[in-house]
Amino acid sequence: MEFLKTSKIVAVLTILSLVGITILIFSKIAFIFRPLEAVLSSILLPILISVFIFYIFLPAFKQLERMTKRRNLSVFLILALILSVIFIVIQVVLPMIIVEIGKFVGQIPAVVYSISELVESSVLEDKLAPMLESLDLNQLGRVIIQVISGARSSLSGIVEVISHSAIIIFTIPLLLVYMFKDGEKIPSALERFSPAPYRQLVKDWCGDFHNAASTYISGKMLVCTYVAISSSLIFTILGLPNALLLGLICGLMDIIPYFGPFIGVIPALLYALSQDLKTALLLVLLITAVQFGESYLVSPIVMNKVSKIHPIIAVFLLLIVGNLLGLLGMIVALPVYTIIRGMLQTFLRFRSNQKKQPSNLSSK
Repeated sequence: MEFLKTSKIVAVLTILSLVGITILIFSKIAFIFRPLEAVLSSILLPILISVFIFYIFLPAFKQLERMTKRRNLSVFLILALILSVIFIVIQVVLPMIIVEIGKFVGQIPAVVYSISELVESSVLEDKLAPMLESLDLNQLGRVIIQVISGARSSLSGIVEVISHSAIIIFTIPLLLVYMFKDGEKIPSALERFSPAPYRQLVKDWCGDFHNAASTYISGKMLVCTYVAISSSLIFTILGLPNALLLGLICGLMDIIPYFGPFIGVIPALLYALSQDLKTALLLVLLITAVQFGESYLVSPIVMNKVSKIHPIIAVFLLLIVGNLLGLLGMIVALPVYTIIRGMLQTFLRFRSNQKKQPSNLSSK
């Protein structure tokens, strides 16, 4: 093995060959891991949903615990609050959204026709008129209706699968109970099962995960709520139809950093253009003010700079992960990157302290 030490090129090629052989071997025996894959696929979704709900309602739980001084009572009250929110969403909010979607679909041909008239009366007529003349508004409306109907049927299928899955239905409340009741004991339990030299590292890792996840999830929900409410008020003031749905789209799309706000405002901008150019320009100015308020006022307060990432890194990360995993990848890319980055920094500090300890002992 001495030749591996003398030649770095040979060492690198040997390592790459061993990695390639290992991947080839595991690809040939993938059937062995199918039971493990089934187990992970069964428990991963309930865990992810439970963690997401846990961190959304964690600030409210801490406030209830300070008020009641009793953890069991606080757990009962927070579960009642979660069920109440779910009930309100299903019984009140969801029917309103469905009505708004129906209105939105019905108004699409009229919006496209109004925009085409606006273009014909502007300096852009020579550039865009041929493209608009080639559009069949009725056909466009049917295509959009089919897309939305397909998305709705897919969503209904997902909801149906989730609602008929006894594992998810009964596992999520059980996980939430133990998370709220014994969540603080998880780092100590992991620390006890870890080797003695690495217990402090495991403890620090748990702290990194908790701080990053709690700050990002709860903070992002507050930011999205701010964007949704502000946008809905702006759309209402401007007299745009379906202001509730358009504001909700802006709030939901704001989950995607950088690209989300631009995607979310497109439907509202089309509605504004269908009215007149002045309304569209005013909409752009007001939405820009909302985004400035989010970037420089709301986000720094609620996010606490935990997820501060260089914009260039964030954009490239979103493009790569979005291409690999789609919309879901773009949503989870930055929080996962933040958690991994924090844990890696903690590991590097831990290794640096380990290297310093022998020298400190020898100097004594």
